Amino acid sequence: MSHLDCRLNPGTPRGVSSVVGPHGVGASPGDKKSKNKSVRGKKKSIFETYMSKEDVSEGLKRGTLIQGVLRINPKKFHEAFIPSPDGDRDIFIDGVVARNRALNGDLVVVKLLPEERWQVIKPESCDRETDGAYESDAPEELCGSRLLQRPLKGYNDSPDVIIEAQFDDSDSEDGHGNTPSVPVDGVKKLSGWVHEKGKEDAGTPGTKDESTSVAQDTRALPEKSLQRSAKVVHIVEKKHSRAAAGFLKPLADRNSELFKKYALFSPSDHRVPRIYVPLKDCPQDFVTRPKDYADTLFVCRIVDWKEDSNFALGHLAKSLGQAGEIEPETEGILTEYGVDFSDFSAEVLECLPQGLPWTIPPEELSKRRDLRKDCVFTIDPSTARDLDDALSCKPLADGNAYEVGVHIADVSYFVPEESDLDKVAAERATSVYLVQKVVPMLPRPLCEELCSLNPMTDKLTFSVIWTLTPEGKILDEWFGRTVIRSCTKLSYEHAQSMIESPTERIPGTELPPVSPEHSSDEVHQAVLSLHRIAKELRKQRFSDGALRLDQLKLAFTLDHETGLPQGCHIYEYQDSNNGPCCAGTPRPRPRCSVTCRNSATRWGCPWTSALLAPSTKA
Repeated sequence: MSHLDCRLNPGTPRGVSSVVGPHGVGASPGDKKSKNKSVRGKKKSIFETYMSKEDVSEGLKRGTLIQGVLRINPKKFHEAFIPSPDGDRDIFIDGVVARNRALNGDLVVVKLLPEERWQVIKPESCDRETDGAYESDAPEELCGSRLLQRPLKGYNDSPDVIIEAQFDDSDSEDGHGNTPSVPVDGVKKLSGWVHEKGKEDAGTPGTKDESTSVAQDTRALPEKSLQRSAKVVHIVEKKHSRAAAGFLKPLADRNSELFKKYALFSPSDHRVPRIYVPLKDCPQDFVTRPKDYADTLFVCRIVDWKEDSNFALGHLAKSLGQAGEIEPETEGILTEYGVDFSDFSAEVLECLPQGLPWTIPPEELSKRRDLRKDCVFTIDPSTARDLDDALSCKPLADGNAYEVGVHIADVSYFVPEESDLDKVAAERATSVYLVQKVVPMLPRPLCEELCSLNPMTDKLTFSVIWTLTPEGKILDEWFGRTVIRSCTKLSYEHAQSMIESPTERIPGTELPPVSPEHSSDEVHQAVLSLHRIAKELRKQRFSDGALRLDQLKLAFTLDHETGLPQGCHIYEYQDSNNGPCCAGTPRPRPRCSVTCRNSATRWGCPWTSALLAPSTKA
């Protein structure tokens, strides 16, 4: 079997004989002429065997191997990268074969290829993925192409562009002898030169002299014109979920043995390989009525991917529903990225206080600083239900300073360490905000009832309280556990109207209810004081050299009945919800508090208040 034909052969799934006919599975007629080069029925490996852990450990110590997280370009799936340890341009991994069955996000170990096989960077390239926008003296005919070179002795890699043909929509998925010759010819033209076992192919366009001259030319190129290239030799950790959403179809060759046992799963994400799926996993009438499932979205999980197969072996996990509909598509994306959107188990929910409303035990109140009489309020989107931060600001008696407080919901009180609730929260790590819904990190009763800083209700918090001058200079600070009672729930629109009308009294009908202990005027003055201090802090930050990065954000309008998006617009940041980041706090904190980890997932640091960098919840 020629090496080129072997590269096009999708291989044999586990449990299927490697020989099903006189020439083996996936053999082409041309293989008859090459039987003297290989044992009859024995298939050549497409991918290299992974290095052992011992060899990898030794190579990393010696510096001959490099470890990093694999990133595959979603638009050009043959391009992959890992970060360079020295912080220089990323290391390039060219093609499916060089990736060696690793998927996007996997922690891999790579081995650098010889310099004459490194990627040449285009002078005008603006490919941000490779950070390759460098001027270059490279000859025009070399720019943007993988270098052609004299094969090294014993070096058995082949042009990877051949594998990329597997993602074409042709009917040659099963790799049998009816593979059309056009794609192969096209591949030959693209690759330009094929070698096998360190020997030149006499019939290929490239010659030894040509490839040698090209390699000599590359040695004269400036170093910045080249990007180091590598191949994957070991997968340290499979970070990718090995799950994908996609479509199911029968194999093309009805007369093959594979057709009787497997269907072909085509992932929507082309960074994931096609997958052989046992027919027993498929719907019962799939074989007789495959067109009925042409528009059905399925989830498939990879269970194996052998060295001699272009395609992986997997099992069909579930049917999601009609492709194009928002819920099946959303569920498919969440599954692909390993987001746990299942309901919380009974064991997890049993960790929460049973029976609502819940009241704070007296012994817990005695351990905390009591701020329930202070004018504390929240500022959030009008639709927010999990109010996890609150603010307070009051002038001190001397009139030359303010006491400013930031109060974060104390989630840790309800999440005992190493409990089932703690473990599932650690696994989920964050709440996932989608356009039409939220996948919570913690159960909704905890987020929306127990910890939400709803108005006129006693709540447990962790607070930082500063004594500040009107210019933002710190005079004193305090951190600790507190109990608060928010006096009102302001929206961004309420706060913005207060900022824009500093001297006008806003009618009570235009504001949310305020507790009897406080007045709307008191809240108004607190918002204005916070705004003045925030402007001083922002001014100070930029005078100290801070960089402002304004990014457009889309906001969506949803149908109230279906929850589907109706339209979108550019989100407009206003003074009420647009401030400096964590560095704008009076004294940035080097690390986040575990007690505030739920809020920290949105802000990056729990000390960032809604005043300074508010949460912009969906």
